[in-house]
Amino acid sequence: MTTLFPPAEAFRTHWLPVDGGHRLFVAEYGRPDGVPVLVLHGGPGSGGSPRLAGLFDPARFRVIVPDQRGAGRSEPMGATAANTTAHLLADIDVIRAALGLKRCFVAGGSWGATLGILYAARRPAQVSGLLLRNPFLARAADLAWFFGGARLRHPEAWRRWAALGAPEADGAMLPWLAEVFAKLDVRQAGPWVQAWQRWECALAGVPAGGTLGEAEVAALFRRYRLQLHYFTQGCFVPPDAVLEAIDQLVAAQVPLQLVQGLADDVCPAAATRLLAARLPAEACRWVEGVGHDPFAPAMVAASMAAWAELSGEKACRY
Repeated sequence: MTTLFPPAEAFRTHWLPVDGGHRLFVAEYGRPDGVPVLVLHGGPGSGGSPRLAGLFDPARFRVIVPDQRGAGRSEPMGATAANTTAHLLADIDVIRAALGLKRCFVAGGSWGATLGILYAARRPAQVSGLLLRNPFLARAADLAWFFGGARLRHPEAWRRWAALGAPEADGAMLPWLAEVFAKLDVRQAGPWVQAWQRWECALAGVPAGGTLGEAEVAALFRRYRLQLHYFTQGCFVPPDAVLEAIDQLVAAQVPLQLVQGLADDVCPAAATRLLAARLPAEACRWVEGVGHDPFAPAMVAASMAAWAELSGEKACRY
């Protein structure tokens, strides 16, 4: 199959209290007694979507899509207090306990892949298998590339940043942007949010669309402030934590499939090859002409092929 399964209503939703005053919104799709799959969204702060469940046959799988702290419908929206990678990983344990998931598959793209890798390394016995798309390695080099390093490859999108005074020195853009966003309120944020959105779309290889409306600016402003909270702290993980976690997964023999778009400049293939070098060649799929978009037809086809490989034999054991 090369197209997503049709969107469906969640058969059950939850509000799960966690520490720090947060409540997580969690939606379940597919078959209530199906093989469980936990889908982790990107960002940080992007929020879940019913479309993320579309890779998985609703007649076979119970697909759980949580909104991480501060993201989507979770409350408080955009909150950065008590919101670190360690919190997000601990929340997965809360979700599993609340939903009765002794073991489950874990799927994620970009930042969702980061969390999936780190969680599976922490709880290998509870992860049936891991499906990764365009993983973010959360290193200083990855952040430097996204925040200014890719400007020569995307000069048109960079011009918006340059007009706002973005510095070009290596490593200078992220702290500059964090300082700017700390002083802005949503009524002033439009030019910066628009520049970031256009930049992100250019690197992702997706259309940017027209001028953002007030509601879109407000939502993106919250998301970008949450991302800056993570990115200025190195995503709250040690250097090379993701690559080291992959080594642990290989040692623990956790089944894993990786899909990477070769045209992605948000999470570039050059970085993913460092991760793929630690895996068997047959665990990796490289998708020509596709960037960061999980719903591009070629990416959907590759992800479904990887999922069929990962889940086919394992699914019958439940």
